[in-house]
Amino acid sequence: MADFRRLVAASLLAGILAGLLLSILQHYQTLPLILAAERFETPDPGHVHDWQPEDGWQRNLLTVLFNGLTGFGFALLLTGAMYWRGDGGYQRGLAWGVGGYLVFFAAPSLGLPPELPGTDSAALHSRQAWWLFTAVATGIGLSGLFLSQNRLLQIAGAILLIVPHLIGAPHPAVIHASAPEALQHSFVLMSSISNGLFWLTLGGLSGWLLPKFTL
Repeated sequence: MADFRRLVAASLLAGILAGLLLSILQHYQTLPLILAAERFETPDPGHVHDWQPEDGWQRNLLTVLFNGLTGFGFALLLTGAMYWRGDGGYQRGLAWGVGGYLVFFAAPSLGLPPELPGTDSAALHSRQAWWLFTAVATGIGLSGLFLSQNRLLQIAGAILLIVPHLIGAPHPAVIHASAPEALQHSFVLMSSISNGLFWLTLGGLSGWLLPKFTL
């Protein structure tokens, strides 16, 4: 129980710091692109918008809060996995961070890249199901490929990595985006960079803090 509390404490600190970094990166890298894309949207007078935070302190505060909670949850996964395998240290944490980036961002983004406002998408539940399947398959596949010495498990892991992409992500029959294509490409690039830095920071901090909190 004591080690669990220390794991939570290490994860909370790593998650808050990494989430704060992600919020800063998003503020300067992706938020301007989102605001630019919103100007290309055609307003629908018959559509009633749900509540959304106003630009400024409301949006910034909720972004920091959401990213901190997200970082905390992902840090729990990383520190739990490292603790279970007896890993620790900054360099090992970076490796786990790269794995987290591949599982939770890079692999799903191959089929469902980050989208700007005004982009038509498939039904939400089908996208969520494919994203979850891809993340789970990629996580298990990477584990079999890199954390096992069994040749059959390594082959099975490699196969699992490609299965979601052979099935294919759900997309609407006709894809339409109101924002220019160059803006879409910039958003995907900036999202990839900010999430990559987030995961490297989260993994490095988790690996560095884990021995300090559990020894």
